[in-house]
Amino acid sequence: MDRTNEIKYIVMQICYIPSIICCIFSLFHFFFNRNLRLALHNHISFILLLVSLCDLLFNHPFTLVYLRVGQVIPSNDTFCLLWNFVNTIFIVSTYCSMAWGTFVRHLLIFYSSFYVSIRKLIFIHYIPICFISIFYPIAFSIIVILSYPCTNHFNMLSLFCAYTCALKVQPVALYARIAHNFLPVFIVTISTILLIQRVIKRKLNHRFNWRRYRRMCIQLIALTSLFLSLTLPITIVSIIQNCCIINFAATIQSVYLNFFVRFLTIFMPFICFSSLPEIWPKCLTVRQTRTYPVHT
Repeated sequence: MDRTNEIKYIVMQICYIPSIICCIFSLFHFFFNRNLRLALHNHISFILLLVSLCDLLFNHPFTLVYLRVGQVIPSNDTFCLLWNFVNTIFIVSTYCSMAWGTFVRHLLIFYSSFYVSIRKLIFIHYIPICFISIFYPIAFSIIVILSYPCTNHFNMLSLFCAYTCALKVQPVALYARIAHNFLPVFIVTISTILLIQRVIKRKLNHRFNWRRYRRMCIQLIALTSLFLSLTLPITIVSIIQNCCIINFAATIQSVYLNFFVRFLTIFMPFICFSSLPEIWPKCLTVRQTRTYPVHT
């Protein structure tokens, strides 16, 4: 095993199991806690948890195998195509969900009247979430990964088999970078900065109910901090490569930055859990039960 891949394998393996446990625990309470399900500001967290769980179950095991043995297993084109298809869905869904979540948080805090009727709730909240987080990522992956008219030449010694041929076509690759990387990161960054600015300004003018919206703001800051810390470096490098220097930080990007992004769905369950104080007592109850068993 390559020394770099060995370190990556150990780090990812240490975080992997706790992440799955945290994700399942949080989703369990989402499904069975009506108040959590009905809270509009929790819906993006719910989507991110679902995507993270799917990514952890269907994507990361093969990544760990690759890091362990140094090649993609099983080593065949069908698996490579399927792996690229699934991975693209998860990546696009995560980036787009984060972008929409930071934007819609402005509506929930400053324009809550938009959600007073069921009709507005459906057209402004539920339909956009379903389209942006579910339908669009699946449609894009079907069109670009499965149906694009080109011949794939996979490399079993590269993670994700070096991606599909469609993502090597310049117009398609440029669209994917802009729509699923540059634009979401830009939206998340600007929306978060503007939200913090508006909250501080209104709070200073005593025109903001901080107690009512404190949780929404903290939840957003926690999610965006994780998202930007892992995606902003590779986004900046990609922008420089596309507009100025083609090979700028190429080695750092391929060896380290691409790997850091893999931790987005690994750390996401911990951030979502930390923003749901309703389920913290449940975790403490389970821990106390295991620590102090009842003897008869």
